[in-house]
Order: sequence, then structure tokens, then C-alpha cells
Amino acid sequence: MNLTQRQLRMFVATAGLMNISRASQALHISQPALSRALQELEAQLGVKLLLRTTRHLSLTHDGERFLPVAQRLLRDLEQATTDLREQATGLTGSITLAVGSAFGCAVLPAVISSFSVSHPGVQLRLVDDNSAGISSRVRNAQADLGIGSAIGDISGLTCTLLLTAPLGLLGDPARFALTATGPSADISKLPLLREPADSSIMQALQSRGSAFVAQMSRGTEVSSLTLQLALARAGVGVAVVSALGASHADATGMQFVVLEPTVEREVFIMTRRDRELSPSARALAAAIDTGLAQAVLHPAVRLANQAALPF
Repeated sequence: MNLTQRQLRMFVATAGLMNISRASQALHISQPALSRALQELEAQLGVKLLLRTTRHLSLTHDGERFLPVAQRLLRDLEQATTDLREQATGLTGSITLAVGSAFGCAVLPAVISSFSVSHPGVQLRLVDDNSAGISSRVRNAQADLGIGSAIGDISGLTCTLLLTAPLGLLGDPARFALTATGPSADISKLPLLREPADSSIMQALQSRGSAFVAQMSRGTEVSSLTLQLALARAGVGVAVVSALGASHADATGMQFVVLEPTVEREVFIMTRRDRELSPSARALAAAIDTGLAQAVLHPAVRLANQAALPF
């Protein structure tokens, strides 16, 4: 059996009008062509759907049973076609974005606000994680896009640089004099908050052999940027963050001093090489790229020069 959408439309139209002449006019075909198509449909189904007389047309018992089925099939086909077209244009779908707190809080609110208006049919899921977790989520297809530093196994990922941000000390200027961080500066008395070993900040410091790694070892370990900023604001300690982290709204009013020698954190947008992004995910990536250029960030943050994203 090979029923077609055209056959179903002809039957539903005829059943609705109960008149071959009017149905043929509505379908823009000749009466003989409509009659033949209906007879072919009945032959395929092996039942009579319509009872025809010279003056009257009515549905048989089988026709009455088949009509709601045909109507549902047409609705489902039309909905499926609409859904596919909308997904192909990025108007619908679902996207999981894994992102760190620093970028997420400084850049994403305006991006998501605008994207939700332009793509109301797209369902977003934002996952807050550290850079190691972000790359792992993208690699294991738990996230469509990731934004963070290139930490962990990134061999199967495409990583496009978005920005570079130097690391520095962030604290309450009323409690701590953060005037210099070079070799001659006396930072031994500063209560530095300690970064987790797998954080992008600690990875950057260790890769440069920074003396701040040992200096931080005595401090309280804090894995959340929001909590770091709260503790720094309360004068509990001094946070080692990037200029991107210093762009967080909770860092307003605090002093940020760049480390010397300079240690920088690079932030990438990550995708899997062997997995093509959906149109909606590409639209979100483009919105992030545009929103980043418009974001109000700490002056020390340097945006990458990008002609276009590679997807």
C-alpha cells in the first residue's frame, strides 16, 4: 500500500463537501481526475469509502471510520513539514550551552535576552561548569556548544578563540592595598583565596610557573566565582581572577590589579569536529559573537580578531 498526501487531501475535501463537482473545483482538478483518484484510493485500501448515486454522495461505514484517520495523517504531515522547515532555518530546536560563570555572567544575559526574542521557538539549556567540565561535555555530546578555556582532552574539538584576559588580584580597596604584584611587591601578607587545581586560573598560573601558586596554597579554596567575589567584597580574602571575572557585576567597586609577570587566560568557543551544528546552534553562536563585541567588559580584556566563526 502506498497512500499519498494528495490522495488523502482529495478524500478529505470530497468528504467535507459531499459533492464531486465542488470538491474538484476546490482542488483545481477535473471531476473525472478526482473520481479516478478516489477509486484508486479505495482499491488500495480494499474498501468502499464513498457511496455514489446520480443525486447523492455519502460516506460508507468504512469511509466514516477512515475520515478522522486521514485528517489526522494530514495534520501530522503538515506539522512535521513545518517543524522541519523551522529547524532548517534555526527557528526551532533545542540547544545546550556549557559555559563558565565569568563569561556567562558578563556576556550572556544580553545575548540570551535578544536571542529569545528573535528565536522564540528555540529551547535553551545553560550549564554552568569549569573549563575542564565544559570541554568534556562538548566532547561527550552533552553540550552543543562550550565556552571556556582549552583544558582537558580537546583533540576532537574545534576551539575558536573569543578573547584573552590577563589574571590579576581583586579585592576591597578599603581593606587591601593592591598597588603592585611584581617580584618586588610584598604580597605574602595578602589572604589569597585558593583556586581549585582543575580551574582555568590555576592551570594558567601553573603553566607559567607563577609564584602565586605557592602563595595561594595557604588560602581558603573556593570553586565558585560568585562566592569568590562575595568573600572578596566582604574583605575575607583577595581573589585571583581574570579580567573577564573582574567584569562581573559583583566586582563593581573593587580594585583589580594585573599580575606581573603577565599571565593570561584564553577563552574559546568549542564544538565537536565530527558533529555538524544545527541551524539554531549556529544562530546562537553568531549571537554570542555579536553580543561579545557589544559587551561592557574590563578594559584589560582583549577580544580576538575574527572574520567569521568556522561553522
